[in-house]
Amino acid sequence: MYPPSVQKLIGLFLRFPGIGPRQAARFAFYLLGEERKTAQALAEILKTLHDQVGFCGKCYVSAERGSDANALVCRNCRDKARNDAHIMVVEKEADFINIEKTKRFSGVYHILNGTIDPLDSAAPARLHVPQLFQRVESLKKEGQEVEIILATNATTDGDATARYLPDEPKMNNRRQNRRLFIS
Repeated sequence: MYPPSVQKLIGLFLRFPGIGPRQAARFAFYLLGEERKTAQALAEILKTLHDQVGFCGKCYVSAERGSDANALVCRNCRDKARNDAHIMVVEKEADFINIEKTKRFSGVYHILNGTIDPLDSAAPARLHVPQLFQRVESLKKEGQEVEIILATNATTDGDATARYLPDEPKMNNRRQNRRLFIS
């Protein structure tokens, strides 16, 4: 058996998505084998991570905190050149980054932070689905015609998510090629 401190570290790495026991043990022993300053640098970053980084209050992408931590808005949402009424809905931040690399989309994003599992009725509440509905309602009250582009992955859960959003009564929409035009 591993020493208790190594077991604790392995247990923490096991909480990461997609990390199994062998990979978690590799991470722990990698840090143990590195110079002390590497582990100290990692510990320092982890200590201050939540103080320095938060999530945009509009799209939920990670952003560096400024002086006003309560009003955290990312660079994309602040960009006046972007069309606020064109919202691309993605599952996770990595999807947002990949789409941004193309430099072909001039709207804004909404990160769900996961997908809807068809067998889990509580999933929409855990994701940023209610916030998406609020965002759309706010834009509609301003008199804007909102276009929602569903950019979920072609998986069972991604498809379930893409089917859930247009069928939600709060969306008041008509369907068109995985795009929702809100009137």
